[in-house]
Parts: sequence; C-alpha cells; structure tokens
Amino acid sequence: MKLILEITTFQLINKLSSKLESIFEFVKIKGNIIYCSNLLDRGGNPVVRIDSKKPCKGLMIKLNHNTLEVKSIVNSTSEKGFGKSVMDTITKTIPKDFKVIIDQDVSGGFWDNIIKKYPNITFEKK
Repeated sequence: MKLILEITTFQLINKLSSKLESIFEFVKIKGNIIYCSNLLDRGGNPVVRIDSKKPCKGLMIKLNHNTLEVKSIVNSTSEKGFGKSVMDTITKTIPKDFKVIIDQDVSGGFWDNIIKKYPNITFEKK
C-alpha cells in the first residue's frame, strides 16, 4: 500500500509542477517538495524567500499522502493576481479530499480571503 501512495504522490508532484511552470520561470522538485521562483540563487535553486534583494515571486509547497503544505508564497513584485493564479492552479490540480495546510500566516489577510474564495477546499492554519 505504501508504494501505491508514494507513486500517487509522485504523479501529483509531476502534474502540479508542470502546471506551475506556466506561472514560474524556475521549478525544481526535491523529494516531495516543489520550489518555484522567477529567480535563482547562486546555487541554482529557486528563491522562495521574501528577503531577496530583487523583486521575487516564489512558492514552496510540500506534498504528502493527502495534504499540500504551503511552506512559502512570496510576491515582492508589483504583479496583481499572482496569489490567485497560484491558488487556482493548486486547487484545480489537487484531489478533492486534499487538505491545504498553511505553514505560517504572516500575510495580513491574504489567506483569509483565499479560504473564503475556495469553500470546497479544507484549509488548516498551523
């Protein structure tokens, strides 16, 4: 059974990362974590931190059996609708029984709006 769950998670990671490529220039998969950004650090990894000196769009998500954990979502650019675009992609790709876990909410209301916009998705704030 564990092997089937791991294959299912792997297939979902591939499907989700492919769709996120339409939003982000750089997408990297490490295990069950997807890193996405419009910038790379010196090591060639997508920048997913808000403290970047350049304007940055970034996302780090971790997938498990039936959860998707948003570890980081960053937009220090002037692009409007970025968060909506990312969440539309995620919610249209994950199975209906998945729970979206918000690792840290320091958004000042972004997640509260997202939770209202997607009532059919189960969200949990840590």
